[in-house]
Amino acid sequence: MTEAAGSQAAGAASVRPLVVGVVADVPDAVITEAASLAADLGSPLLFVTVEPLRYSISTLPDGSVLSMPLDPDVPDAQEETFDPDLAQRVRDLVPHAEAAFLARAGDPAIELARLAEERDARAIAVGTRKPGFRASLEEFLAGSIAVSLAHNQARPVIVIPVAHTMEGHDPARRSAPVDDAS
Repeated sequence: MTEAAGSQAAGAASVRPLVVGVVADVPDAVITEAASLAADLGSPLLFVTVEPLRYSISTLPDGSVLSMPLDPDVPDAQEETFDPDLAQRVRDLVPHAEAAFLARAGDPAIELARLAEERDARAIAVGTRKPGFRASLEEFLAGSIAVSLAHNQARPVIVIPVAHTMEGHDPARRSAPVDDAS
């Protein structure tokens, strides 16, 4: 392999994105930690929302999808779009990160894995669910996206915890040592 071909291969490897599954109320910590990880990996970010109450019927050349609702009484096809307010929030939180935004429809774990395969992603990052009874009930009924990803596809899955950061502290990142003598 020539030096030029070697640097092209190295350049191609560095454009493999970190796919980040997000929702409208995603905690800031998921966005900032994903950006930090992507910077460490030398990868661009690809933020993805997945509408679980619709399913994809066609993928457009730009990577967006046309979808239909699961409810058969609502027969309208529509193009899925990434929430512009969420995109602006991401840009505000990580202004220097190379980020793209994409919306999909269907089962979130399946769609994130499919997109990661299509884009030859370095990894898939998702946040944990918010703490609380409602989130526990939703996870019980719908299942954990992170667990489903970890069990059903070959790419690395990075799970970013949000419970501690939502409360304003993260024991794993404490600067002062823990006093066990209390």
